[in-house]
Amino acid sequence: MLALLHRLAIDIRANVATLFAAMAPILIGVAALAVDEASLHLEKRRLQSAADLAAIYAAGDPANAAERVERALLDAGYDPLPPTVLVQTGHYTPDPNMVPADRFAPDTGPANAARVTLRHPGRVHFASIFGLQSPTLGVSATASATPMAAWSIGSRLASLNDGLLNVILGGLLGGEISLSLMDYDQIVGLDVGLLDFLDALALELGLTAGTYSDLLDTQVSLGDIGVALASAAGNNAVLLELAGLIDDSITVDMARLIVADGLANLALGTSAAVEASVDALGLLTAAALVADGERHVSLDLGLNVAGLTGIDVDLVIGEPPQGGWFTLSGEGAYLRTAQTRLRLDISLLENDADLGLLSVRLPVYVELAPAEAHLASLTCPPGRPDLGRATVAARPGVLRLAVGHTAQPSFRDTRRPLAIEKTTILSLLGGLVRVTAYADVSMSQTSPVPLHFTAADVVAGKVYTARTATPLSGLTTSLLSDLELDLEIIGINLLGGLLSGLLGTVSALIAPVIGVLDHVLVAILDVLGIGIGEVDVALHGFDCRNAALVQ
Repeated sequence: MLALLHRLAIDIRANVATLFAAMAPILIGVAALAVDEASLHLEKRRLQSAADLAAIYAAGDPANAAERVERALLDAGYDPLPPTVLVQTGHYTPDPNMVPADRFAPDTGPANAARVTLRHPGRVHFASIFGLQSPTLGVSATASATPMAAWSIGSRLASLNDGLLNVILGGLLGGEISLSLMDYDQIVGLDVGLLDFLDALALELGLTAGTYSDLLDTQVSLGDIGVALASAAGNNAVLLELAGLIDDSITVDMARLIVADGLANLALGTSAAVEASVDALGLLTAAALVADGERHVSLDLGLNVAGLTGIDVDLVIGEPPQGGWFTLSGEGAYLRTAQTRLRLDISLLENDADLGLLSVRLPVYVELAPAEAHLASLTCPPGRPDLGRATVAARPGVLRLAVGHTAQPSFRDTRRPLAIEKTTILSLLGGLVRVTAYADVSMSQTSPVPLHFTAADVVAGKVYTARTATPLSGLTTSLLSDLELDLEIIGINLLGGLLSGLLGTVSALIAPVIGVLDHVLVAILDVLGIGIGEVDVALHGFDCRNAALVQ
């Protein structure tokens, strides 16, 4: 027996069969677990695909995200739905400087993204033999669709207005402009494609690579902007002539003119990516208004008005504090106009025998704080710009009218409040008798005015205006009716009785100014594309891009 056992122990025949028989249960178990693992992996991929599609579909309409997710899951074959379906909407910021996990902020507006989290028990076939429980599969997907709108503020068309456009544009552009009515007719209402203009500007600057964001981060001369506008308008002869008259030393920070939210990642030359047009003359005027440094224009208005001998006008344009004139952006964006100051030196002549022929000068100051507009809401189904809708909350800038004196440096310094002091408007006998005047009134719109745009408004080129409750005529009437007139007599008491009616005569002299002041202010600011107590907003196009996975 011992010999037989020894012989069996050293016999190596059929070892492989023996080992296989011994390992077979383990191999079968491993194979069963591999089948289950592959099955779970396949099921998780299917669940992930369903979450991806549901997130993309939900991001297209965050307001109805839950209903859209349910519909997407049912279409994917999940009936009944997975036990856990978590839908979150919020704001996604595609900022490469942020940690990817922080780019999606749930329950934060404006909602432009949706996150879908699914948990579903996995199905196993053999694991239960070994006493293993079915695992729970969990997946998550985040998609974002940021509809955008191309819009601008203060976009009222300029007016030729008896030569005022030539004088004001010439002062702002640093050249002598002489547009005729025929010239003006060739450029008024002339639209150019936004990206066609930017492509032409890049070519003018010699930029052949990069993005529109790179272009809009540069300082550009007004002359280059004029040439690019002419090129984008098919080499328009009038715009080319204007471009040749512009002072090339005047530069524009393009970020103050066009905000690049929706253009940041678009390469130069991809002009078909965004369909938006802008008014060529309006863009050129806006570029002049936001040009580097403060612009100063002096005007001499030869008006034939009874009781008035003339009006001298000083115009100062200050840079806007932030924002731009035009933007392609999503919900929540802001635009602001430039600050504007006017000083009108109105000369009056009285033929009353009691006064003799005296010259009376009434200095009127006008200050328009920057108006602002906010893209409060935007709905634009992916791929359907014809269904786009937007609401812009616009707030006209504070308008201040004053009669008084301010130093020239203070008037031109738009970074500081304008200080108004009582001033002499009439002087007799070498200053022994003086009439001083002072008034200061203002109006503002305390709450934003909602302006509602549709795709049809874009096609029609409509411009909507937000107005303050107080009309201009009421404000100028209030200014001059509240005018504080004081008679100052030095040394000769007898003059008090002789000149007792002087204040009433001066008041009568000033009466015709009310209507003239309204007319002059409207005329000057219409040329600049600015309204008194108003702000104009135009929507140029919807960019209804499809949702895409971001996480």
